[in-house]
Amino acid sequence: MKIKYFKSSIAAAALLCAFALPTGANSAESAEQKLNAIADEFGPVLQLSGTPAVREINAIANLITPGSGMMTIDLKKTSGELCMLEAGTKNNMIHFSPEPENTKEDILYFISPDEFKSKGLRVTDLAPLPTELNKMTPLKWYYYDGKAHEPHHGKRLHRDFLVMAIDVK
Repeated sequence: MKIKYFKSSIAAAALLCAFALPTGANSAESAEQKLNAIADEFGPVLQLSGTPAVREINAIANLITPGSGMMTIDLKKTSGELCMLEAGTKNNMIHFSPEPENTKEDILYFISPDEFKSKGLRVTDLAPLPTELNKMTPLKWYYYDGKAHEPHHGKRLHRDFLVMAIDVK
């Protein structure tokens, strides 16, 4: 209990220092607005508890920091998803739905099929990727040939991928 209180006290002190709170009614209002903005933007993260969850969030955050080799793409207007693209080769990407309760395609893996094809996998035997959102069966692999409309990006990608969705919620 003491450790939990200590951690909470440290977190509160860090927030106060970060905001460099001046005195006065306007500053208290401003600080409260800033705290509310943080709670709104990071609500799900702030609800996490336990070391594994915190480590997981930090690991994901490290993937998209400058110099990581991953590039973030906001596809919310197109598909409601956020994309992490391997920037170097653009061979692999992961999509996340910020609203998993609204889709069966909460996490999407787009994997280059090149190595699989070189080892003899007949990727064209896989089901073709549906051309509409929310038509994938979770945990089933699909083949996207690069020529058709790819609904998660809202356009043709001009390269092929193996694609699988995971339904979290």
